[in-house]
Amino acid sequence: MKKLITISILTFVLTSFTTDKVSFVGKILYKYSFSDLKGNDITEKLVPYLGREQHYFIDNLNYKAYNEKGSWTQLYNSETNSYYYFNKDNTAKKYDGATQTSQKFIVTKLDKKENIAGYDCEAIQVDTDNATTIYYFNKSIKTNTINFSKHNFGEWNKYLEATDGALSLKFIMTDHKNGYVWTSVASEASIQNLTSADFVLPTDIKLKN
Repeated sequence: MKKLITISILTFVLTSFTTDKVSFVGKILYKYSFSDLKGNDITEKLVPYLGREQHYFIDNLNYKAYNEKGSWTQLYNSETNSYYYFNKDNTAKKYDGATQTSQKFIVTKLDKKENIAGYDCEAIQVDTDNATTIYYFNKSIKTNTINFSKHNFGEWNKYLEATDGALSLKFIMTDHKNGYVWTSVASEASIQNLTSADFVLPTDIKLKN
C-alpha cells in the first residue's frame, strides 16, 4: 500500500490568473468513490487508506484538507513552498514544493460538460507518468496561479496553468500502475473568511523524515 499512499499524495495535490478580486477563498467538500479497472466498486476497500471525503480549504496563498473524520490530510504553505502529507499516527512528512513528481504532463481538452455542485463545468484530460485523470472545472472557482507558480510537486502549477487557475470540482483518476479508478466529486463550494492562521502546521504534529 506504500505505492498507493504515494499516488494519493500526488492526487491530493491536484485535488490546491488575473487578480485576487476573483480568487475563490473558501471550502470545497469532495466525496470519494473507487472502482477497479473492470468497474467493480472497491470503495470500502480503499477508504481506510484514501478516505471517504476531503474537506478542502484554500486562500490566495495556501491550502489544507481534512478527511471525513476531521483529521488533517495535507497542507501547503506558499511562503516556504512546503507541502505536508499527514499520516494517521499524528505525524506528517514535509516535501519541497519545487520537486517535480512526473516527467510527463500532457493536457488534452475534452468535449465534455457536466454540472457539478451547481456549476457548469468543462473538462481536460491530463496524462502523467502513471495515471490518466479527467478534471472538471468552472472558471469562476479559481485561484491565483502566480502565487502557486513554484508548486511543482504533484504538477499543481502545471494543472493551474492548464485551467487558468480554475480548481477541480470533479476528477476521475485512473491509476494504471496500481489498477484502480478514483472518482472525487464536489458536493458544495462555499466562500469563507480565511486567514494565514488557518494554515499553520498543528503544534501536536510530529514531522517524519
